[in-house]
Amino acid sequence: MTSLRRAGLFTALITILGAGGWLSLEGLERRAVYPFDATRISPTAAGIPAQEVLQSHGGVRHILWVTPPESGKPVILYLHGNAGNLANRAGRFEQFLERGYGLIAPAYRGSSGSGGIPSEALIAADMARLYGSLGDLIPGLAPADVILFGESLGSGVALRLIADTRQQPLGVVLEAPYTSLPDVVRVSAPQFTSLIPQMQNIWNSAEHAQSLTAPLMIIHGTQDTLIPVAQGRAVHAAAGSAAKQMIEVQAGGHNDLWRSDVLRQIWAFIDAQPIRR
Repeated sequence: MTSLRRAGLFTALITILGAGGWLSLEGLERRAVYPFDATRISPTAAGIPAQEVLQSHGGVRHILWVTPPESGKPVILYLHGNAGNLANRAGRFEQFLERGYGLIAPAYRGSSGSGGIPSEALIAADMARLYGSLGDLIPGLAPADVILFGESLGSGVALRLIADTRQQPLGVVLEAPYTSLPDVVRVSAPQFTSLIPQMQNIWNSAEHAQSLTAPLMIIHGTQDTLIPVAQGRAVHAAAGSAAKQMIEVQAGGHNDLWRSDVLRQIWAFIDAQPIRR
């Protein structure tokens, strides 16, 4: 699978900050943290045998891609990163489905045809609502039946979801997680730390990870210049999971971690989790 062709997490933020564009903070912060592609592409058009499910809450349209699992296989609840759309992850979804895993891939507000304006509070509420109604998408499905896969921004979404709902999944895979968005600014743009108190999107993963007790795998590139591997290590250390592992991909960056050797370890982790359904 080719790596996602997208700016890494917070590249847009740093660009805007560097241009002095923080004066209209709320809107610019939103554009920087959530530079989603709103283009709606059906799973079929993207080459994925999944159903596009439309839901509406509070007058806002929410789009999800859904495929049930083969017998004895888990469902991947995939929480995507901060750029592109669901179609950009088609290669990943294809590999999940080839292994018989089910898939639930929600599009955040403003992404992939979903309506609304994204923010941490709204995305967190949307995901908690979804998590509590998984059985509406795949009959009999509950949080304990899913592997949460959080990609970059989605790693913070996954950890907050568990902290908010106190419902543990079958397992958690986090790709390039961060301790918090302010911590990323401190590392990547330290000249703007004085503006951190004004940030509205925090995604405090280091704190939220303490609520996690399900098995955890973290994947992080040692040469990730957007989210340093030290932040992945800190999330790993903070996690309350008794069974947890950290895969440090040597010379790996932010967008090139889906390598054959790493994938073997991801599949082994997922397949090791006991399915109750």
